Amino acid sequence: MQLDQFKFTGLQNFGPIQEKIFKIIYIAFQGQTNYEFQQAIEEAVQNAARYSVDGPYNANITIIIRRMAFDIAVSVYSETNAFDALAYRDRLQKLMLNPKYYDMDWGDYVADSTASSGFWYMLTGCNYIYLDADGQSITLVARTEGVNLNIEPTTKIGQLVPRFLIKKEGVIQ
Repeated sequence: MQLDQFKFTGLQNFGPIQEKIFKIIYIAFQGQTNYEFQQAIEEAVQNAARYSVDGPYNANITIIIRRMAFDIAVSVYSETNAFDALAYRDRLQKLMLNPKYYDMDWGDYVADSTASSGFWYMLTGCNYIYLDADGQSITLVARTEGVNLNIEPTTKIGQLVPRFLIKKEGVIQ
């Protein structure tokens, strides 16, 4: 496993670090650009800054990248306002179980509701994500080689919601 870590203060300082991170990801995907995964990372960092207790310009953000044999995991940490990740996941699971929404594209759902698109972009760009139960960190995971590498890209609510996991007391659920 290879490990890279980046620390910065304020969303305005993400640009130079973003370039370094995207180079690491490019290498992990054997010289292929994975735009969806990059967008997922951008969304995670923007959320870390936006919901930081210190505000977006003073948010202390840490990004840790773990490159393993068959996948890559990018964790984004920031002290944020409290967020009940379990309740949010439950809400998305109820949405998924509604036959009206199961096969709906998340973009169509967001267009007709007050829901934000950030989590949907993250779910679209990853094989799975796991969010700390109180919202202080998120980890985005994508396969880089091996079995199931070419998971069919989807924006369907019923296929994306199961990719959203919660980490509580060290256990991913």
